[in-house]
Amino acid sequence: MKPVFANTINVSHNKNKTELTLSFAHIYTEHNFSMKDGALTDVSGQVVDEVSSVLLSREGAMALTRLLNRVLSDWENEQ
Repeated sequence: MKPVFANTINVSHNKNKTELTLSFAHIYTEHNFSMKDGALTDVSGQVVDEVSSVLLSREGAMALTRLLNRVLSDWENEQ
């Protein structure tokens, strides 16, 4: 089942630095239990399910940066 929320974000850009990609994913540990020689063994592994990706132009990335800076500034002023 595809997750409905993300708990991690990855930011990457192309070589020309004209586009920026924000990738949102849900990372969790999956457990697989097995019996061997009368003992229960837990073989766990990290699983990454992509939630979504957003492609931003240079201008869009700059606008998002300004917006986030404004929000963070407002939060600091509230304290």
